[in-house]
This record gives sequence, C-alpha cells and structure tokens, in this order.
Amino acid sequence: MKKEHFDCVFENSLKDKDIIYLVYRDKKIEGFLSFKINHYLHHDRDTGEIVELVVFPEKRSLKIGKQLIEKIARNKKFEQIELSTSTYRKDAHRFYERQGYEKLHYNYTKDLDD
Repeated sequence: MKKEHFDCVFENSLKDKDIIYLVYRDKKIEGFLSFKINHYLHHDRDTGEIVELVVFPEKRSLKIGKQLIEKIARNKKFEQIELSTSTYRKDAHRFYERQGYEKLHYNYTKDLDD
C-alpha cells in the first residue's frame, strides 16, 4: 500500500506554547492541528492539548488526522496529550478512540454575559 505524502509546515505563534501544523498539497490546505503546551503542577512533565484538529471532509480518508497526532507524539516529550470534543461529534469520538485516547473526565463550560 502506497503511503500518502503531504507537505507539513510548522509554525510557532507569538507564544512558545502554541503550535500549528498545516497540511497542504498542491498549494491547498487539507487540514490543520493547533496544539498548546501546558505546565501543570500536578504533572511531572509538560502536557499537550490538542485545541483544534480539522481535516476537510473530502480528505478524511487519507489518514491526515492520524499523521498529525503521531507527529505531535513523536516530536515532543509530554507526559500526556489531552483534548476536548463536543458530545455530538460521534465520528470524532470514534477517531480518537482508534488512536488510543480514552474518555477519562468531563469538561464543563459556561457562557458569560458581556
């Protein structure tokens, strides 16, 4: 089976803790991952947080998301990588579980009035 090749650009934002990977082919973006490095007192080492992982629907069968997640795990020495996803995103849940992620806790939000 031929492995898909894509170009990946690494960009640092203005803060060292924020990382963006862009996946593009033929000068068109096919997906991206934004990632944040966290320093928590209750962890021995830094942790990473996937803030956004987007692969355009017509490109989802090319394993781009999987490759982006693997790139993070290889390139950084984190104790843990975590993420949040909406409860209605069942396809995303299946994707992350296939990648070895576990549902361990709940994430609560509250909208604040202006």
